[in-house]
Amino acid sequence: MNSILNNYLGAKSGSGVYQAIINLIPPHDTYIELFLGTGSILSKKAKSSRQIGIDLNIDCIESFISPENDVELYHTDSLNFLNEFDFSQSGRTVLYCDPPYLLETRSSKKRYKYEFNDEDHLKLIQLLKKLPENCFVLLSGYRNRIYDELIADWWSIDFQAMTRGGVRTETVWCNFFPNTIHYHTYAGKDFTDRQRIKRKAERWANNFKDLPCAERQAILASILSVSNAEDYLNDIKG
Repeated sequence: MNSILNNYLGAKSGSGVYQAIINLIPPHDTYIELFLGTGSILSKKAKSSRQIGIDLNIDCIESFISPENDVELYHTDSLNFLNEFDFSQSGRTVLYCDPPYLLETRSSKKRYKYEFNDEDHLKLIQLLKKLPENCFVLLSGYRNRIYDELIADWWSIDFQAMTRGGVRTETVWCNFFPNTIHYHTYAGKDFTDRQRIKRKAERWANNFKDLPCAERQAILASILSVSNAEDYLNDIKG
């Protein structure tokens, strides 16, 4: 990774941070990461059919250019991208937005190459709220007066993140209620919970493996019937 990005403010690469965010992402066809930065979420989530990264900082864009990264990269302003992108052709679309922290929530004021003032945050919220129904938005940051007022009706969750100044509480706001994840690897509310689920899954898998073929098929059919019923109910609610 570009050395300029090694100390990027707000990077979501810390243990427990990217897992908490990825665990909220629903199934999707297109994934868009505005304010790409170090691209921690894009790098660690399961790949989607179409992946897009946007940043005004060319260092962030160049750090992602490699044969292994099947990502469409746009060196542009995220607000301009939201205004111009055709969401009608993107299927189920997840947008993860991690804009520069509001100045009022920071201890250090000049940490980004391209700043994002209060007016920019207002414009961002307005654009996100106008997105079509096929768009699922996750917006991260510190709790602040602008977000608390403009997206008070959005679902939100707080989690702990380690910063240079110590542990701080970050928030993710969603314009949907997370109930179906796209990537089971990070299932669980924290490290301990993820380990519990992992051990349970491995134990069940080993038990399942030792069963006779006919019994495995009967159990699998029952599990799939429950899963299909839940999908049907979710479709009705949606």
